[in-house]
Amino acid sequence: MFKYLVAVFIMSSWLHSQEQNRPFDYPLAVKPLLNANFGEMRPNHFHMGLDLNTGARENLPIFAPADGYLSRIKIESGGFGRALYFNHGNGTTTVYAHMNSFLPAVEQFLEQKQYEQETWKIDLQVPVGKFMVKKGQLIGYSGNTGASEGPHVHFEVRDIKTENCLNPLRNGISMEDNVAPEVLKLAVYDYDKSIYEQTPVIIPLIKKGSSYVAVKKIEVPFEKVVIGIIAIDRMSGSSNPNGIYKAILKKDKLPIAGFELDNISYDFTRSQNGHIDYPLRFKGGPYVQMLHRPKFFQLSIYPASFNKPYIVNSNNFQEYQIDVSDAHDNISKVTFDIRKIGTAEQRKFSGKAMMINKKNVFESSNITFEFSPDAFYDSFHMDVVSTPSLQAFQKSNLYQVQPFSVPVNSSFQVAIKSSVGKIDTTRMVIKKSIKGKDEIKKAIYGKNGFTASFKELGSFQLLEDLEPPSISINISNGAQVKGGDQLVCNVSDNFKSIRSFEARVDGKWLMFKPRGNSYSYRIDEHFPLGEHFLTVIVFDEAGNRNNLKIQVKRN
Repeated sequence: MFKYLVAVFIMSSWLHSQEQNRPFDYPLAVKPLLNANFGEMRPNHFHMGLDLNTGARENLPIFAPADGYLSRIKIESGGFGRALYFNHGNGTTTVYAHMNSFLPAVEQFLEQKQYEQETWKIDLQVPVGKFMVKKGQLIGYSGNTGASEGPHVHFEVRDIKTENCLNPLRNGISMEDNVAPEVLKLAVYDYDKSIYEQTPVIIPLIKKGSSYVAVKKIEVPFEKVVIGIIAIDRMSGSSNPNGIYKAILKKDKLPIAGFELDNISYDFTRSQNGHIDYPLRFKGGPYVQMLHRPKFFQLSIYPASFNKPYIVNSNNFQEYQIDVSDAHDNISKVTFDIRKIGTAEQRKFSGKAMMINKKNVFESSNITFEFSPDAFYDSFHMDVVSTPSLQAFQKSNLYQVQPFSVPVNSSFQVAIKSSVGKIDTTRMVIKKSIKGKDEIKKAIYGKNGFTASFKELGSFQLLEDLEPPSISINISNGAQVKGGDQLVCNVSDNFKSIRSFEARVDGKWLMFKPRGNSYSYRIDEHFPLGEHFLTVIVFDEAGNRNNLKIQVKRN
C-alpha cells in the first residue's frame, strides 16, 4: 500500500510539473502527411483522430511525442487491432492504433496477462509508472491490424479526465497547412418537416477568387430554414480530401448557426448520424453536414444558442454568409441569397409516427419494436412489410422496416413470435439484413416471443440454427511438431456467426490469434515437449458447439 501511495505521489507531482508542456512531436520519422483528419465523417461515427500516412508501408518506428507512461494496452481483431495508450503530463492521453508490434518488454507483459486471463482479446490497464517513456523514445512499430484498410497509424489525443477525443491539430500536433477548405454545395431543408421525409434543395457553388457563391438565388416554399453543406479540406502538399473543422452561418455579420469539431466523446460519436443527411448518404450520396442542431442531439458540437432554425422572409431576398474553416484557421467564405416564395406541399405518410424524446413501441403481427427516448434524431413514420418464409429453418415471416434509411442512435429491441409449430427455443437467432449485410444475434425466449437487440433498421427474421460450426486444422491426429511450427485452425458456420474459439493442450489454454475465420498459434514454451492432446472448442451465436481433439507430439 505504501509503495502504491508513493507511486501515485510521484506521478501526480510529475503530471503537475508537465502540465503546461502542451506541444507534441510528430510520432513518425517521415514527412508529416495525413490520410484522414479529426472529425471526418465515417459510417456511424466521427473519425476520432488523425490517420498518419506511412507511405503504404508497415513496421515504421513510432516514437513518443512527449514524456509520459504507458497506461493501457488494447488488443482486438477489429477496431484498433493492436493499440497503445500513453498518459502525458499536460493532461492528455495519446493513442496509437493498428500497430504490428510493441517493445519486447511490453510484449512480454502483455502475453503474461493474456495467459493469466486466458484471452487473446484484452483491454489492459497498465500499472502507473511501469513503462515510462521520454520524448522521442521508440514505443513500437506501425502496421495494418484491426479494422485498418491499409497501412497507417491512427493517432488520437484524449483528455485524461473526460476521455473525450480532442482535435490533435488544435492540441499539440503541428503541421504545415495554408490551404482553405473547398465548399462544393449547399443543401436547404424545411425545419417543420422531418429530415427523413423530405428531399433537400441542392445548390451548387462556384468559386470566385477566394470565396464561393451560389450559382443562383435560392427560392424555397417554407420560412423555417435549415442549411447543410458539402465540403472537404486539403492540406499543403497533399491532394487527399479530408474533413472540415468548423462552419458558421452568419447574417449581418452575426453568427446564427454552425458547428465545431474539436472535442468529441466516444459515448456520443454515433451522433454523427444526426449531424448529416443520413438518408442521402445511405442512398449513395455525399455527406451533407448540418449547420443547425438536430431536434434531438446529445453531442455538444453546436453552441447552445444555435438550437433554432432561422426565418426567411417572403418576397425579399436576404443575404447570408458561411465561414468554413480547417483546424489551421484557413477560411473559405460562402455567400448566398434566399427568400420564401409559394407554399410547401403537404404530404401524408403511412405507418406509425415515431417521436423524439419518448419511448416508441411499434407492434405488427408477430413482431414488436421497442425504442428508447434517445433513439431518434427526428420524428418519422414507420411501417413494416411482411413476406412469408420459404425454408424450413425460417421460423417467421421476413419483416422489412420502411423506411430503413433512418438512423437509430441507441440499441433497440426486436421481439418476433414464431409462425410455425414445434421449435428448439434454445437454438434460435434473429437475422437483420441491410444493403446485403447480415447481422446474427442470439434470440432469447420470453413472453413476447424471441428477442434480440440491434442498432440499425432493416429486414428481420427469426431463424432456427441446429447446425454446429465446422473446424479444420493443418495437422493430422498423431502429428509431430517442433518449436516455431505454426498451427492453423479454420472455422466456418452456416450463418457466419462464430461466437467463441478456444484451444487447449492437456487442458491448458493456448493463445491462438484470430484473423477472420482463421486462428493461428506458433509452437512456443506454452506447448510442452512430449505427447499431448490438443482440443479446440468453437461455439456459434445460437449456442451450437463443435470440438476437435487430436494427439500431437512435440519434439
